[in-house]
Amino acid sequence: MKRLIALVLLLALALAQGLEAFWKAVEVPGGVCADGSPYRFYVSPGDPKKVVLDFQGGGACWDPATCNPQSPTYRKRVDVQELLLAQGIYNRMSAANPFFGWTHVFVPYCTGDLHVGRATVDYGSFKVHHQGARNAQAALEYAFRNYPNPERVFVTGCSAGAYGAVLWADKALATYKNAQIAVCGDAGVGVVTGDFPGFAAWKPRLPELPGLSSPPRMWEVYRALAQAYPKAVLAQYTTLLDGTQISFYALMKKEAAPSEATAREWAEEARKAVLAPAGEVNYTYYLAPGSQHCILPRPELYTLKVGEVSFLEWLKALAEGKTPPRVGP
Repeated sequence: MKRLIALVLLLALALAQGLEAFWKAVEVPGGVCADGSPYRFYVSPGDPKKVVLDFQGGGACWDPATCNPQSPTYRKRVDVQELLLAQGIYNRMSAANPFFGWTHVFVPYCTGDLHVGRATVDYGSFKVHHQGARNAQAALEYAFRNYPNPERVFVTGCSAGAYGAVLWADKALATYKNAQIAVCGDAGVGVVTGDFPGFAAWKPRLPELPGLSSPPRMWEVYRALAQAYPKAVLAQYTTLLDGTQISFYALMKKEAAPSEATAREWAEEARKAVLAPAGEVNYTYYLAPGSQHCILPRPELYTLKVGEVSFLEWLKALAEGKTPPRVGP
């Protein structure tokens, strides 16, 4: 009940005073969203020695059908609902939040390209600015400049933001050489079809690490980061039948709706992808039952438990720079 009252009060305060009550907007000169609208990111000040670098999710698009202005498959302009709702890691008032009191840099997503695109694409009757790399780099450079010597850094993101976090993690790891760093992808395991055209369309900025395909598979990136930065902790979370990830996999297969066969195929490939980097001692994962998409922006962050391991305690260990146990079948 106390947590619910705090959430209601926080939401009322945010609605009454605007995001400025907790979050400072930072304009990005030249930053642009998919529809050409201006880009900005948000910072909630806290302890400068503890920094969250958080990439927002919001779908993706890669062809005329998925990138159509009427398509619901991606965010087209800056939308910060997570901050207004203030749940999960965005509940800045809860001492139970593993990142309570930390500085939180929130990188909105509005380019349909997993935060890594460097192209403006003409899809026929409309153009899409896949310029996520420009926007993400501006946010990271701000963080590096304003918080140059953190002791702990947590690089994360939900859904498309999970890809952004992992694909930009090399920059944070190379810059913050003396910090305890954890990288955690939330619900972005990287199951794609063999002919997925997204990376070709986006002309992305990708990490330059040994052992990566072109374009890289996500499990390869986790493994390469774990090997290149043995003091860091690499982690990911997903449910075993994530409905949103399955839906996007069905889109790649050009299915109007996910078939049972596609759902089973995704689940099998997702499990393989999560387990593939398991040879690295600084890599871990949390596999949960069900079909819910993402956990970091949700209140379930505080209540989920698989076996004897609560997700909250698992996340706290990551925040402290430890490698928590691998959870799931």
